[in-house]
Amino acid sequence: MTSESEPSPSNPRPPADQRGTDGADLILAALDFLCGGLSADGGTCGPPTLARQKEDLLQWADRLGLLLSATDLPAKVVRGGQEHELFHDESTDRYFKVTRNGVFGLSPGIELALVSSEHDARRFHLWEASPLEYLERLHLQNLLVPGLNAFEGLIVQPGDDMAIVTSQPRFDIVPVSTAEIDAWFDSLGFVKITDAAYYRAEDNLGVFDAHDKNLVRADEDVLVPFDVVPCHPAGGFLSFIEETLTAGHTLRAVRTVTTHRQP
Repeated sequence: MTSESEPSPSNPRPPADQRGTDGADLILAALDFLCGGLSADGGTCGPPTLARQKEDLLQWADRLGLLLSATDLPAKVVRGGQEHELFHDESTDRYFKVTRNGVFGLSPGIELALVSSEHDARRFHLWEASPLEYLERLHLQNLLVPGLNAFEGLIVQPGDDMAIVTSQPRFDIVPVSTAEIDAWFDSLGFVKITDAAYYRAEDNLGVFDAHDKNLVRADEDVLVPFDVVPCHPAGGFLSFIEETLTAGHTLRAVRTVTTHRQP
């Protein structure tokens, strides 16, 4: 899918203060380019290798003039988290987020522990994600909160590694409680499946890592999940969630990060 707002020689990239909507379109355009078209349910459509994803994404960004250098980032450095370097653009009041160390956030899944037991040893884990999984995460966040994430470009780092650069509006940090988060997801039709994780069967949408550090209050009744990990569960992971909910059980969340499973 090609967005009419994509930059090109005849359609230059808009100024930074006008880029939010355009940048959200670019996330979907990048996803579409990587997998040749989104699947019917909006999820990722195939497992290209990690190296191929990086190569294709770099070619796409180069064609659209979206390759950046470190000097293109805002000058004000903010302490980042586990997944991103963070910069604040004071002119637009947006935070620029740069993926760290060739890692593109986290992706949820399960692992079968190799133990001899009559009990099911499967546990919920968060794995290092691929660029495609990371972009899907941003797109699904934008479905929860329209215009939340904007695609700014790519940076080729020392050692020929690649970082994805996105931006979000700055939010005033108004703390929310776990009970408020539970109630907000419940109002949207989600069922809680473990601590900080929710699932909605209607559109097969799971939202993980949804704790009080990753959501803020927008107003009295609306929360902004600005750094959660949404996905469309599939295969064994989806079956595990469905079986768990049917049995009335909850998942045990284990925050484990490993090297990515794709070569």
